[in-house]
Amino acid sequence: MKKIVFFASVLISASVLAQVGINEINPTATLDIKSKGNTPATKALEVNNSSGTEIFTVLDNGNVGVNVANPTAKLHTNGSIRYENLPIVSGSLSPLAIKDDGTVGTYVPEPTKYLYMEMPSSVTTSSFPLSDTGFYTNIPLTSTQSVTNTITAGFGTDASATLNVSGTIISSSNVRYISFPDPGIYKINLSYYTSCTGSPADSSNNMQGIGTALFKANFASTSYSRQAVVRYNGLPRRNDTGAVIAGPYNFALPHTIFLVFETTAANEKIALFVNYGFGDTFTSNVCSFATPSGLSNKITMNISKL
Repeated sequence: MKKIVFFASVLISASVLAQVGINEINPTATLDIKSKGNTPATKALEVNNSSGTEIFTVLDNGNVGVNVANPTAKLHTNGSIRYENLPIVSGSLSPLAIKDDGTVGTYVPEPTKYLYMEMPSSVTTSSFPLSDTGFYTNIPLTSTQSVTNTITAGFGTDASATLNVSGTIISSSNVRYISFPDPGIYKINLSYYTSCTGSPADSSNNMQGIGTALFKANFASTSYSRQAVVRYNGLPRRNDTGAVIAGPYNFALPHTIFLVFETTAANEKIALFVNYGFGDTFTSNVCSFATPSGLSNKITMNISKL
């Protein structure tokens, strides 16, 4: 009988005051619920379904869970969300994005990060031979040639290094490298020219294959492994009758390289090399990086982070 009187008293008070407090003496809303404890995990509200499964939760720290008993965000749901009658917005948008941990926020795309380099024709570079597939000539790019570097790539030189070419180890010196602080996928667009003075020592092939090789190494290592090779087949100049003329490669042969490579650790580094592939040979150091008529740069390169 006492219980009936108590509930009747609550109902009468609610109808008069139109405000009910649960664990709150002075409610400030029609229904004012106050957490019993003050830890983040204290529950102010818990709703269970007929099977006893907790389907709605409000914690003391303000986190709300839908089908989540211990929400770790202001709104933490286990299940789909549906919207009705959303407005159609035109113009600039800031779309929502979902992170790997399931949290949702506004997606603001970052501008593409890239490294752009130019080597002017005025830069002196060493000559090299093109006759031995085991000899690699480093493309000597340095920070001096950096025009834009939003990737914040680093530059350096390994005085002594080794090149691993399919298990064959080749010694190399003064290897110029570029390092990348952020691991990820990168796209490289490299353009340069080579030329060789005089006639080749072996001209029986009437063609010269020149490769551009990309090597990669860990930041603390001087052991580079070849990742890719792009080969350009240069044809010698000929006269009106089709015969090869003297100095057949004494003009700028173009090399345009498109490659994608991946770094998996911070500050991994790459080094670029020119390599003889096949065909006509120049055994002495008469080949060099060239600048064709009308251009101002020997080498241009852009590396962008995908």
